[in-house]
Amino acid sequence: MMSDLETNIDTLLVDQPRPQPQPAAVEYEYQHQQPRSRKQSFMRKWGPALVAIAGVIALNFALIGGPSFSNVPALNEKQLFARKLGAERTAAVEAMDFDFEKAKLDRKMGRNFGSRNLSESDGGIMEYTRRRHRVLGDYVHEDVSDQFTAFGKWTVSIIYFAFWVFLMFPNWFLPIGRPGIALGGGLTMVVYRFVLYSFGHGPMFDAEKVIILEPLFLLFGLMLTTIYLEKMERGGLFDKLRNSLDDPVNWKRSWKIMLMSTIGSAAVMNDSVVLIFSGVVVDLCVRHKVANSMPYLLSLASTANIGSAFTMTGNPQNILIVSLAYDDISWTEFLMNMVLPVLGASLVNTIMVFLWYGQELFPGSSGIGEHLAILFTGRKTPEIIALENAHQAKLAQNPVEESGGWSIWSKLQVLIAAIFLSCFALGYDVCVVSISTGCVLMVVNAYKHQHYDPRDDLTEYDAEGNALPPKRMYDMDGNEIEPEEEELITESETTLTEVDYGLLLLFMGQFLLIGSFDDTGVPQAFFAFTMGDCADQMTSVPCVYWFVMIITILSNVASNVPVCQMLAATFPYATPYDWMQVSFSATIAGNLTMLGSAANMIVAFQAAKVGDRSFTSERHAPFGIPSTILSLYLGTFILTSIHFAPECSEKLGTCEDEYYQYDNAAEYYQYGDDAAAGENQYYEQEEDAQDYYN
Repeated sequence: MMSDLETNIDTLLVDQPRPQPQPAAVEYEYQHQQPRSRKQSFMRKWGPALVAIAGVIALNFALIGGPSFSNVPALNEKQLFARKLGAERTAAVEAMDFDFEKAKLDRKMGRNFGSRNLSESDGGIMEYTRRRHRVLGDYVHEDVSDQFTAFGKWTVSIIYFAFWVFLMFPNWFLPIGRPGIALGGGLTMVVYRFVLYSFGHGPMFDAEKVIILEPLFLLFGLMLTTIYLEKMERGGLFDKLRNSLDDPVNWKRSWKIMLMSTIGSAAVMNDSVVLIFSGVVVDLCVRHKVANSMPYLLSLASTANIGSAFTMTGNPQNILIVSLAYDDISWTEFLMNMVLPVLGASLVNTIMVFLWYGQELFPGSSGIGEHLAILFTGRKTPEIIALENAHQAKLAQNPVEESGGWSIWSKLQVLIAAIFLSCFALGYDVCVVSISTGCVLMVVNAYKHQHYDPRDDLTEYDAEGNALPPKRMYDMDGNEIEPEEEELITESETTLTEVDYGLLLLFMGQFLLIGSFDDTGVPQAFFAFTMGDCADQMTSVPCVYWFVMIITILSNVASNVPVCQMLAATFPYATPYDWMQVSFSATIAGNLTMLGSAANMIVAFQAAKVGDRSFTSERHAPFGIPSTILSLYLGTFILTSIHFAPECSEKLGTCEDEYYQYDNAAEYYQYGDDAAAGENQYYEQEEDAQDYYN
């Protein structure tokens, strides 16, 4: 009897009419309520990540000789010579007079330390070094760690890591959201630092200084530009880009997203690419009713970070590195050095995405062998054929209307976007370019809305659908009041309200948290302690692999931009090759965890805005850790083996041919020219150069 009743209930449920098509967000929630595969075990989910972590630790200990660094060679003559010249130049710079008030004014006017190629009349390389040291010390990091007590350092660090955990796993606590958590953490840090200062446990916290305005300006400009590119015209440039990424076959759609993200990030910065296309990727997932959007969002975020390593304008840390590097690094030089490592990292990441999410991207496939057959021989499983047939049937039922070519507004969008990309490539200020582009698009959209768009139909209808006559209004004397001319809805009431101000608050809160944590000196102490004997040869084999691991940890704990700032102040005379290694490792390390890069946060935030909350730290880390470690170490090996950037500093003088014609520094100073010998006024007191260096 009970069995018959259950059968009847099932029949009734099956016979119920199918739900009607819903709007995008509702449809997305509906399709995500469908049954999913059973939950993975802990080891199946986290096993590859744990193996990757254990493997990289074992590899590095084998290379450097364990905690004692027994396999690290002593500094060679070239490294000793470079260290000596750096110390001499720093001492000479610190002995020079400096107008602090004028320098402060120059910073406010945006003049910073000027051109690297100052003429002799302007002071030459010494004047450039003087300016750079003063500005670098002021801009990057002012060391106030000695003003903290042990209690102050420990408590600030505890607060920082507590909010770091809250940001990593926001769903474990109250439903506040990452912007609220970050802003609350930043304000908590400001108040607590004032309490520490009042009781003598730490210095005053200069909160205004740690909030870096450039990324905030850039994000605002990019959001403004993105909104107008999307909203200006239905079927315009944005819709054409969306359609170009569409494909009924899952793995092809993922591949198109990765290719677009890699190329776009190299051209216009990773943050702008993920800001523009996060909503597009979610829309494609909704269109194809996929049960798991994580492969596609990861395809966007991970390749955006990797692709941004191609160029010096690909991400904020690269822009900062080029501006703070002691020697000139040209756009082409940067690209030539990064091509092979980035291609290697991209290959590893693509393979990992296809393997990790093979069930979703290759439906019906029996394993890796069939994955390869689908990729390279065009083989199709019954499930893939069904997807293609369903797509064709949908197109036949709802044929796509031909747009009739490009309208004048689409052409304007293309023209403005082309100018926007050109200004990026030519090295103009990215903040000014993005905000200016958004403002131009706003004016064009307002003009189109006022003069070309059809007015809204305000006619009211009765229950039978008949149009009602317009209402008449009268004054106290019975005179009819003429209706005023209809007012247009302004841009401030519509599009400007769509700017994601919560994302800006998220970054402001993180700046406050990270800035206060950096003040304690804990990240710097961690770097100095963990690098050990590798500190003075961080990009030499075998130290470079240990250095990459430390940078990866710091980039995910204290963010990659502050790490680059710290290294610029710690190693002001780093060579172009040193900076290439820093750039590559700090950028690729952003894929390790959700908080590793701004691009990851933007993808998660933008996807959540349209109802997709699948991109979480718990789901990102099991894939991100092994994929990042493999990509990072393969790319580092390639960059170490094949690079064109000099391993010496021309500005510092360590590339001089005269020095390398002799066997050691003693012979150079004894027989070199008078100018070179005169630089070492203290060497005469020592028996040989090695004693002097020691």
